[in-house]
Amino acid sequence: MKLIPEWYEHQYCLIAWPCNKDLYGKIINKARDEVANVINEIAKTEHVIVLSNKEDINEIQNKTDHKNIDIIECKLDDSWMRDIAPIFYNENEKLKSISFEFNGYGKYPDYLNDNKISKFISNYLNIPTKISDLVIEGGAITYDDKKNLFSTKNVIFNKNRKQKHNSEYIIKELKLLFDLNYIFLFENGLMEDDTDGHVDNLLCPIGKNQYLIATTHKLDPNYEILEKNKADLIKFFRDTNQTFDLIEVPLPTRKKINNKNIISSYINFYFSKNKIILPKFNVKEDNEVKLTFEKLFPNREIMMLETENINYGGGNIHCITMNVPKI
Repeated sequence: MKLIPEWYEHQYCLIAWPCNKDLYGKIINKARDEVANVINEIAKTEHVIVLSNKEDINEIQNKTDHKNIDIIECKLDDSWMRDIAPIFYNENEKLKSISFEFNGYGKYPDYLNDNKISKFISNYLNIPTKISDLVIEGGAITYDDKKNLFSTKNVIFNKNRKQKHNSEYIIKELKLLFDLNYIFLFENGLMEDDTDGHVDNLLCPIGKNQYLIATTHKLDPNYEILEKNKADLIKFFRDTNQTFDLIEVPLPTRKKINNKNIISSYINFYFSKNKIILPKFNVKEDNEVKLTFEKLFPNREIMMLETENINYGGGNIHCITMNVPKI
């Protein structure tokens, strides 16, 4: 059994169409336009499967170039595909999946439909799935090609997740499920994160012992959190005698939308075939980060897309996508 890193080849990209009008309010149509742009960009090189409530299917067809896109009707509560999709792995050169529990981050009342999506996807794709009673969102974990998994204590051990097991059991079970050597846990994520601190805003393994890590300047309220995260991660790698290269990626300049502090991170991107799909925030850090990615990924096109309205909902490009690996 082996977790498959995100930079490996994909069969499909999964996306859920935004439907939570309570979350987006008046800007939901703008958020949908941005999601459509992400779909159309990824569909140039990957097969995209879009899950949608019945009433939104015509709109998706009108906003997407659907030659390389399948639209599947199902019942959705929200659109954070990364968190509600199954986690895929390789077992004896066969693609399989694990369906974890989802409880709306322990905060939102409408999640029962989303909690069924991981099983729905595995069934639709005809992929065998194991059922786990752990409450784990896809954005709460990331992993490399060396049997390391990374997460955040304030997410997977948070009382609002209502885990049925203690922390020791959760760690042991994750190691067993995914045949891991190590699990590293940051103490906290970004302050504004409604998920309590998903790791996909903090860290992204990219292969060759390299890891992108979010950093910021001393005046940012997240500075101490991110500095501690970096120091703790360095200590972990040294204590376990692992080779590592941390590449610092600055947070974008802080912005408010409709008087709401928005959680933003360039780490929240998508590996597409021959491309990196990066969020664009229209701030001074955009160009710096794009240049960094161009140096790191000389064989991939670096594409930046406007995602301000998606971001208003609490996530970004990585949050709305899930890669289905190809074996």
